[in-house]
Amino acid sequence: MPAQDRRQRIPQETRRVEVIDAALIEFGKYGYAGTSTSMIATRAGIRQPYIYALFENKRDLFLACHEVLNLQILQAFNEAFDDEDSPYERLRKMGLAYLDLLNADDRTRCHLHIFAAAGVDDLKTPIREGFNQFFEDVIELSGATRPEVARFLATGVLVNAMTALEVPSEMIGYLEMIPGGAL
Repeated sequence: MPAQDRRQRIPQETRRVEVIDAALIEFGKYGYAGTSTSMIATRAGIRQPYIYALFENKRDLFLACHEVLNLQILQAFNEAFDDEDSPYERLRKMGLAYLDLLNADDRTRCHLHIFAAAGVDDLKTPIREGFNQFFEDVIELSGATRPEVARFLATGVLVNAMTALEVPSEMIGYLEMIPGGAL
């Protein structure tokens, strides 16, 4: 077979990133229990057995999605504000960045499914640990107090749920009236 007819091999790390991205979308739509590895493989354009060359099982892939999603959100938060902004202004701008992520596609909605999957015994501890680290990272990024960050994250989960429910956008605007709200 001539060299130009052969498909170029994609490095395993590149393929891993592609599979996680596909999994974020599928888990974002259907949750942990409702998503099969064959659905993820189809979206990623690979055969299902290759997923198991990259991840031990669906659980490990799901937890990798949790980690990647947290990092992507933190990156968007970090890019959203200026160093001289106050903690309140940082949280406000981070909230707007989160809204942009939610409006982009189903990837960020995967967060709701991650929290719901914490009811699965072998997922509870790693999800809790990931959330606790995310909480600490937001405190460090924003310079805000623990209660302010707790309200910020609670508002984010509510906005995520409202977006998933396709609640009219003006209802999200009502959250600006919450004392200490970050939108």
